[in-house]
Amino acid sequence: MIKVGEFYAPGKIIFGPGSLNQVGAEAKRLGSKALVVLGRSAMRKSGALDRLTHLLTENNLEYIIYENIPSDPTVETVDDGANLARKGSCNLLIALGGGSVLDTGKAISAMVTNEGSVADYQEIEGKGRKFQHKPIPFIAIPTTSGTGSEATRNAVITNTKLGLKKSIRDPWLLPEVALVDPELTLSLPPYITAVCGGDALTQCIESFLGKKNQEITDILALHAIGLIGKSLVKAVKEGKNLEARKDMAIAALLSGLCLSNSGLGAAHALSHPLGVYYKIPHGLSCAVLLPYVMEFNLPVVTKKLAKIAESLGENISLLSEMEAAQRAVEKIKEILSQAGIKSNLSEWEIKKEDFSQVIKGAKGGSLNNNPRDTSDEDLIELLSKMTGLY
Repeated sequence: MIKVGEFYAPGKIIFGPGSLNQVGAEAKRLGSKALVVLGRSAMRKSGALDRLTHLLTENNLEYIIYENIPSDPTVETVDDGANLARKGSCNLLIALGGGSVLDTGKAISAMVTNEGSVADYQEIEGKGRKFQHKPIPFIAIPTTSGTGSEATRNAVITNTKLGLKKSIRDPWLLPEVALVDPELTLSLPPYITAVCGGDALTQCIESFLGKKNQEITDILALHAIGLIGKSLVKAVKEGKNLEARKDMAIAALLSGLCLSNSGLGAAHALSHPLGVYYKIPHGLSCAVLLPYVMEFNLPVVTKKLAKIAESLGENISLLSEMEAAQRAVEKIKEILSQAGIKSNLSEWEIKKEDFSQVIKGAKGGSLNNNPRDTSDEDLIELLSKMTGLY
């Protein structure tokens, strides 16, 4: 049966080395005073913030800086930023940083024009209010190649009171402009490059295999998987290789388009509570979980896994469909290992007695999109494998 699909994307995507130089003109088109959202210190050290503010000043734009966004932004992070933007009469938001910074910027842009706390809008039982007013315009400038947040209509926020990491979601959250400049990723250290790339890879594979997959995202996902297979290890080992960085930037952007329109799966579902309880970097837990989840899903997505093997450059002409699917899993393990990602998280000292709480936090959302239905016992087995407690 042919599916009916919907496809959402940012209003405008500007891509390419040096494209940061266009931020001034784009910002001037959208507003007059910007709240600039940043992480802890990397953008100051790299000089990217100076370039950004110079371009804003050059175009006669005012700005306020809101920085020190944590890797797991909280409800309080968003609410405080929205208050700052309102008090400063900001009519534009620019986020420069990794996925957490972009998600924070996205959420703040919505809360500037909507009442209450961002917690009221999270996908939590009894919550989940709908936004009533369009956010202020949002420009997303990623400095990592992983989350694809520059192309998504959701933002993941940690609710510390409830011990949950949940999304807000609305087409209004899509950036007016996604400005993707691979040059901004040239200074990323190998470890960050690897775990971000692992996140993008997981997003592509889970959206491709998921129940809500559609033809448009299937095409994008397979192309992005091929780019990651070709360039992730190179980007990790040759950080200044602009061609590899360009491939990873495209792949991350495509992964955002895929997840935004076709959803994710069990790896992402389990990754979020692991981040809440153990502060494990999201990309790392996704990457470690990915091969185990692929193996779990293999019986119901054999044909699609064979296509992934082909996208990764494997010759499957003499293999059975099952052998080709297994080859895809082995190839993913190989790529992640070469990028420096271990096969388990044993060093994080995750306790088996916490599994039930992790599973509770994983329920709903992405887990419902996994191609193979999961029982609690299945999830315990996946957690046991990825924690080394099997």
